[in-house]
Amino acid sequence: MKNILTLIIVFLSVLVFSQSKNQQENVIDIEESKCFDKQDISNAEMRKCSIKARESWDKELNKFYNLLVAKLPKDAFEILKASQKEWIIYRDKEFKFITKFYFEVKEGTMWYNIAENKKKEIVKNRALELQMYFQNLDY
Repeated sequence: MKNILTLIIVFLSVLVFSQSKNQQENVIDIEESKCFDKQDISNAEMRKCSIKARESWDKELNKFYNLLVAKLPKDAFEILKASQKEWIIYRDKEFKFITKFYFEVKEGTMWYNIAENKKKEIVKNRALELQMYFQNLDY
């Protein structure tokens, strides 16, 4: 029981830290927090909250990628396109390792939640990078 409580504290600390990094709370983060705030939430439900948030961040990532495509000069877009392809390779390999580590090496369902949160953070960080590039186009 003590280990589970410790893991929950660690998981929530990661969540709070990721939100404080981005001073302005995003709607996706708010929705994920609301999802976690349900009374008597199970590990499986917590995992679904993180997966849903990751999927929403992926939509944001694609939105800003497409906005950049429309506004960047052709040579800059080609570099972004190559960068995005490399990022996708990184993401896929990192997701594979995270899954292997937290689903097979570690034991316990709480680790599944941590794995999904780590995956979400990878996608969120890229989405925020692309958003920042797009917003900086007007400066």
